[in-house]
Amino acid sequence: MNPRVAYISSEFALSDELPTYAGGLGILAADLLYQTAESQFPLCGISVFFHEGFFQQKVSPEGKQEHFYDRIDPLQAGLVDTGQSVRVPLTDHELTLKIWRKDVSSSPLYLLDADIPENTPEDRKFTDRLYERVWAPHLFDDLVLGIGSVRAARKLELPIEVWHINDDHGTFNIMERLREYLEKGLSFPEAREKVKSETIFTTHTPVAGAESKFSREEISFTLNALFEGLDVNPEEIWNLGKRDWNGEEVFSLTVFAMRHARAINAVSRKHFDISRELWKFVNGEIPTTYVTNAVYAPRWTVKEFGKVTAESSDKEIGEAKLNAKKNAAETLAHLAYDKRRFDPKALVLAWARRFTEYKQPALLVSDLDRLVKVLVSSDRPVYLLMSGKAHPEDPQGQGFVKQVIDASRDPRLEGHLIYFPNYSLSLAKELFAAADVWLNTPKVGWEASGTSGMKAVFNGALNASSPDGWWAEGFNGKNGWEINPPDAENVYGLLEKEIVPIFYDQKEKWAAMVKESLRSCGPRFNTPRMLEDYRKLYFP
Repeated sequence: MNPRVAYISSEFALSDELPTYAGGLGILAADLLYQTAESQFPLCGISVFFHEGFFQQKVSPEGKQEHFYDRIDPLQAGLVDTGQSVRVPLTDHELTLKIWRKDVSSSPLYLLDADIPENTPEDRKFTDRLYERVWAPHLFDDLVLGIGSVRAARKLELPIEVWHINDDHGTFNIMERLREYLEKGLSFPEAREKVKSETIFTTHTPVAGAESKFSREEISFTLNALFEGLDVNPEEIWNLGKRDWNGEEVFSLTVFAMRHARAINAVSRKHFDISRELWKFVNGEIPTTYVTNAVYAPRWTVKEFGKVTAESSDKEIGEAKLNAKKNAAETLAHLAYDKRRFDPKALVLAWARRFTEYKQPALLVSDLDRLVKVLVSSDRPVYLLMSGKAHPEDPQGQGFVKQVIDASRDPRLEGHLIYFPNYSLSLAKELFAAADVWLNTPKVGWEASGTSGMKAVFNGALNASSPDGWWAEGFNGKNGWEINPPDAENVYGLLEKEIVPIFYDQKEKWAAMVKESLRSCGPRFNTPRMLEDYRKLYFP
């Protein structure tokens, strides 16, 4: 099947054997690819083959995060050598990129690789690690993805009609297509309109200033090299991406992408409202719409829940969940930081995501006296499972990791708080199976969408979350809980007054809530709906 849509993303989280992902952005991209394969929809992915992927995490005896990298074996990861390569311009020379292919059934993912003998030892490092370089140096990563994605599609003779840029790291894809049309003799306004008619852009960040930004000094050589000899002044390119930031002019890849896309989507309804305020200085009504993220359910549903639906009996749902928890308990005991085990018959809470300030990873351990009262009980035991990494350049996030691990060692908790290092796709699936309640505590307005809670739904877990991202749409008052505002008092109070009593004393109500969660959230936050929303943008 020839792809008519190219989905450009810096991350694709296909498997633990190919860890070229940092989090939700990559999981979203991979789940869309799985769905397009199932639906026989003509889409391919294009990304970068980062040979060491994103960092791996381990914990020192002192309870501190340490990070390391494992080199990925392309053949073991299922990559196929296409035998093709392309060249992309850097500031003063060209870089050669080998093209690999990874097949997800009928939907191919093409990966660009600079670690080949044709390049200098320094240039070969451009595709070694995902998000290892910050700010100006990551300009080269963006050049590889953006320009390389266009040239790879041309070299492979892919009949691409629509280019979907997932976040701003792929923005140079737009510039490369502008360059192509200028080379063909179109005027700059004509080239811009042509590119715009082919481009969909998805914005993810709900935070002011979190886009990729470069100073004039950092990006001018790149713009000059790309458009040299063509009928356009690089100053015109600069003006289309410039914005004021902290009193200085910078070039924003997000701003440039938004000015060259016929549809710009946020990733949830709440994110849409926030983004329209955030980006109103660009062109007025931006973004133009929203497509709430979703998950590919078959990938994330454990086998015990494979046949469970909202119409299943209370007994069927209860037995499926207990069996899932029992099996997860066996696996997770080997993955826990201190090899601790939870009781599958007890209430199990899970909090698992990136350890960064706005997600408030230390909120649940902020009052250990209170947490002990919630978790430790002879007749109503509760277990809290936590997992997540902090970026190597984020000392505050690493401090949160140590805070959680130190809390897990508190003898008063009697092993009821368990931390799992090196959060991964396979570990996440075990946590979904184990969890009765999936907790999410971001500061409101900071979570663009989130998808982990959607996966929990398909495994019979209830969500207790801030009214942010997807949960602002998903919560209906009967299918979980809203933590508003997401502070420690509200979290502890909710656990004490509602979650623990309902789980242990009102089994019928709990089962009814699980059914309502499956009924209300299952169809809406599933990738068939998301793909249909995108199809309307691709081919209106």
